[in-house]
Amino acid sequence: MKVLVHLGVHKTATTFIQSQLANNRPALAEKRFGMAGIWAVRRRFTNAFDRLAWFDPFWRFLTRPALRKRFDRLLAETPGADTFLLSDENLAGTLDANYVFGRLYPWARMRTKMLEGVLKGHDTHYFLCIRRYPDYIVSSWLQLATRGRPPAFEKYVEKFLPDRRGWAELVADIASAVGKDKLTVWTYDWFAEDPHRVFALLAPGTDFRVTDEELSREILPSLTIKGLNVISLLEDSLSKGELKRMSRLVRNFEFDAPNPKLEIEDPALVAAYDAKFARDIERIRASGVTLHALDPAQGASQISAP
Repeated sequence: MKVLVHLGVHKTATTFIQSQLANNRPALAEKRFGMAGIWAVRRRFTNAFDRLAWFDPFWRFLTRPALRKRFDRLLAETPGADTFLLSDENLAGTLDANYVFGRLYPWARMRTKMLEGVLKGHDTHYFLCIRRYPDYIVSSWLQLATRGRPPAFEKYVEKFLPDRRGWAELVADIASAVGKDKLTVWTYDWFAEDPHRVFALLAPGTDFRVTDEELSREILPSLTIKGLNVISLLEDSLSKGELKRMSRLVRNFEFDAPNPKLEIEDPALVAAYDAKFARDIERIRASGVTLHALDPAQGASQISAP
């Protein structure tokens, strides 16, 4: 069976993509595509994958068969499928690990190699989205903020300065684990210009529909400055679970203007991040991995393939 693995990563429209795949299950099934919803994948596969990843280097003869059984049970729920879509950004790693170690997805090579072993015998292909550093860093910190008591924003930014590990290293790690010919990368800007492109990659040949209303809707609202102020004032009064629920409410609350979004304000730092992202694009392109990106000079779609 062909297994298409969408690795995310976080804050690159993964929730939107997963929801659209779920909404289009009948169209997918007609073309013999199977999938499991994100919560089923996370509860019945990824959570165990995350726990067993630390033991896999030494006990793979136990960890991988156990995970294969879990995956096979997911497959059994989509009888008749020729292709299975597996999507969960936590397979590559977690935002917490990124912050603790101060590196983007530090164990991605180990985890992807482990996943490739679990899926041995299937025809696998992996997909990854990368995003401008200022946007990704702000969005990922805001994701932590929705859980309550995040690290100070300035301290968080310092963990991911332009001289640290970035997207080019992450792509190289995954490509070394599965092979460059089995990895496709796109940029968030390329996706945002026309989301249908991504679904043509993940579900080729299907009559996939995304309505104009869904396209125009913000993919996943982030906390604004006013929203952050509300959450911070409630930190000492609400439990962790209550803070999570409150943050979801606040993200969708219509505050009066002005209500600016959080951003990295140092122009020199933003320029350094953008220069690093441009170098990453060139390094990924030169590596032979299939890359979908916008031409920085013309803003047009550009593909680089081996």
